[in-house]
Amino acid sequence: LGLVTMAPDPWSRFADESLDGETVRSRADAKEKYKLVRDKDGRHYASGVEIATEKVTLVNRRLQSISTETQEVQTLTPEELVGDAQPQVDEATLVEFLRTTGPLMEEELGLAWNSSTAFEAYEPMWDDAGETCDMALQLWKEGLVDLQVTSVAWNCTGNTLACSLGRLETLGWCEVSAPVCLWNTKRAQLVANEPDLTIEVTNFVMCLAFHPTQPGLLAGGTYNGELMMWSTSSGELDPLVASSSIDDYFHREAIQKVEWISAGIAGKDLYLLATVSCDGKVLLWETRKNDLSFPMRGFSLLMRTDDPTRRRQLGGRALSFSPLDPFSFAVGCETGHMMLATRPQAAASMGKPGGSYTWRSSGVALLDQTASTNDRIKLQNHVENYCMRSGAKEVTAEVVFASKPDPVMLFPEPRRTDFESHAGAVTVMAFSPFHRKLLLSASVDGSVKIFQTLSDRALMTFYPPSKHLSTCAVSAAAWSPARPGVFAVAMEMGGVYVYDLMKSRHEPALELPISGGGNQRITSLMFNPKMLRLLAVGDEGGRMRVFRLPFDLTKHKKDEMAFVSRLMGTTAGKS
Repeated sequence: LGLVTMAPDPWSRFADESLDGETVRSRADAKEKYKLVRDKDGRHYASGVEIATEKVTLVNRRLQSISTETQEVQTLTPEELVGDAQPQVDEATLVEFLRTTGPLMEEELGLAWNSSTAFEAYEPMWDDAGETCDMALQLWKEGLVDLQVTSVAWNCTGNTLACSLGRLETLGWCEVSAPVCLWNTKRAQLVANEPDLTIEVTNFVMCLAFHPTQPGLLAGGTYNGELMMWSTSSGELDPLVASSSIDDYFHREAIQKVEWISAGIAGKDLYLLATVSCDGKVLLWETRKNDLSFPMRGFSLLMRTDDPTRRRQLGGRALSFSPLDPFSFAVGCETGHMMLATRPQAAASMGKPGGSYTWRSSGVALLDQTASTNDRIKLQNHVENYCMRSGAKEVTAEVVFASKPDPVMLFPEPRRTDFESHAGAVTVMAFSPFHRKLLLSASVDGSVKIFQTLSDRALMTFYPPSKHLSTCAVSAAAWSPARPGVFAVAMEMGGVYVYDLMKSRHEPALELPISGGGNQRITSLMFNPKMLRLLAVGDEGGRMRVFRLPFDLTKHKKDEMAFVSRLMGTTAGKS
């Protein structure tokens, strides 16, 4: 038998060992090397001694190290509970227990929600529970003369406040150019008379509205009838994103109100722009492609008469879409007329017309919004006759508008219900953010009305304090976003009043201390959507003031929704 020699284990040649470090000192030559340097005072000193060794570089490497992490919890594992024994879990027993006790627990929780009185009398002591109303900010742009604040707007975060400036008494051709100014009210270096952003406009903006979810997207309607959209957070020198043109089928007179509304498409967070003007049209604009070339839909405001052929247009002054029902909207007119209308929900298209012309989707969309099949055929024939004369082969929205059809055919009258009128021009229409059937209106006749939209008569009528009957016009009004029964009213000749329906149905609960500074004639107001105690007002002197309301007017009251529902003669469950 031959002897077999086994190769030694290679790992046996390695072993862990710790060695003492060695210290190597730098050694200079016996002869010192330096140069003699003389400074400007005539003194000499040595500089630049050289050493013989190079710089020692240290590099750390982690070898054979173990990382550990410790975390404490307040529970025990199954092994810790049973000790050395193997834990046993009976899934069937657990399921049966939950099936038996689950309904009982849900029933008891439901009873406790409605019947527990343990905290019924409890009132928290808030740290910021102020009982006074004070002015928190005053903002203006230096160097502007004879300009009024035409509109104020908070963005969706509640940090940025914008105002448009102009001259509300302008009649006829506009020769005024006024800017739109924005302040970041939370900026530490805020300068009251220096806006963070100034947007120059060729004429002036009548109304503003920030996008509901995009803090930097701002829309405005001008005195000349243009709709503009700016990206205020882009940092560009010209933040203008898109603008409409002036045409017979768009707005030819001042846009009185601009509002972002939900597109009403389930599962999609899409918004449209809605505008109203004194030219008698309500227009809806698609903004997804930053293109305001044409409105996607429109409605004509017509006065109802016995003779349908002699109906004249009503100039729109106020507009509000319900935040709880984006297909319902209310319009107030120059004549004092008010109406509740609906816009059709998106429905399946009737299809592209046949024939020798190719109808594109934008053109078909305008066909689909006609009031009747007969009007659809008339519009189609009118547009195709234009195509035959002009040589166009494809029908787009641009071609439809270029064919100059009857505006009422293109923008039909909406389905509507008329309310009892005001005695003067309507300045405000505002749906409640809490109740879909609660609507507020205000007018130059000095009255503020609250409607239950199922009735054409006012539920309540208020007359805010005024020194003289001839100076009682209401310039602005808004619902509080904090409480269902609170709203604010601004008087054209001075005075801002906050009403609390739970305290009084006749007298205001608070008058803002606007006499302390600035012009007392208020032109616009808006509540902050996030910091609910803040109310911004703009005046005829071109200044904005932000007031901090008392805590009692912004703290939600118990059973307040039920109280408002009782006022309306309904129940909260039907709202």
